[in-house]
Amino acid sequence: MPILRVQDFDELIFSKRIFPIYLFAGEESYLIDKCLDKTGNLFVSSNFNKEVFYASESSFEDILSALQTIPFLSDKKIVIVKGVNKMKAIDAERFSNYLMNNNTDVTTNTSCLVFLYNDNYKKETVLKRKEFINKCISLKNCICVDCRRRYESEIKEFIINEFSQKGKTISYDIVLRIIEENGTDLFNITNEIEKISLFVGERKNVMQNDLEKISGYTKDANVYALSSSIESKDLKKSMFVLEKLLREGEGLTVILSVIASTVRKMLNAKSMIEEQNLSISKTALTLKIHNFYVKTFFENLQKHNTNILKESLKKILKVDIAIKTGENDAISTLEEAVLFICNRS
Repeated sequence: MPILRVQDFDELIFSKRIFPIYLFAGEESYLIDKCLDKTGNLFVSSNFNKEVFYASESSFEDILSALQTIPFLSDKKIVIVKGVNKMKAIDAERFSNYLMNNNTDVTTNTSCLVFLYNDNYKKETVLKRKEFINKCISLKNCICVDCRRRYESEIKEFIINEFSQKGKTISYDIVLRIIEENGTDLFNITNEIEKISLFVGERKNVMQNDLEKISGYTKDANVYALSSSIESKDLKKSMFVLEKLLREGEGLTVILSVIASTVRKMLNAKSMIEEQNLSISKTALTLKIHNFYVKTFFENLQKHNTNILKESLKKILKVDIAIKTGENDAISTLEEAVLFICNRS
């Protein structure tokens, strides 16, 4: 069966027909979660009839055993396998063989098997996982949904539709402002839409000043966003926030100070973990990283190379000299520094 668009899957859900196998694949986790929720709503709500596995931690045998267990006081049960993009090659091969040889097996009668692949499935490099994905797509009894990252034009339509479902109308300028401040991440955008809708209340029209009152997108917030995007090596967002700060008249010295502080913090963390053999929790405590941000910070830290971070300090020094000596190219030197930090491996 050809891989479906999310909107086509939504239409299929209305039929309330349950298929034996589903594959939700793509980089947009928000869409995967939504598809999973809609599929789960087709079943009797009971934890006895739902089992969740993580592909990197569970074996093929574990999942097969769950599939073959009879549901409790229901016709069907749902078995969810998360993180298929991290599934071991041997398990991917076993699943491929199982799906090929058991098209009308127990999954058709008493169980529904749902695979979640949180990545660009078209660029899968592990041969066995790639074969497994192609096998799912080729099966007549498997519903595959493309949950790829959306283009900006699609994001605009998404925002308008989400507000429309809440009984709100919104101008094109406000749509652009929401994308400008939140990027194209649907989870962030959905949270912003919810926040705006609650603020507006019963009023139908969303106004520009509604965003001004609740977005909190001040210089301080932008400075924090710059630090956060540099930590995550998000070059596009870093350059966008940097340009926004410059347009708002933020001083070059303040911006450079934020960048330097961010790089030094990452270098210190690298040193504590790699050279001093400190644990993540001890490093976070020493650097005074709030518990809420610990997981994200150390996941982002893995994206950075220690030598590149050291070279980044030299780039920052060059910017500092350009600013203090009043050179005309201080801004371009600052942009080059951000480009170097975010774009080097």
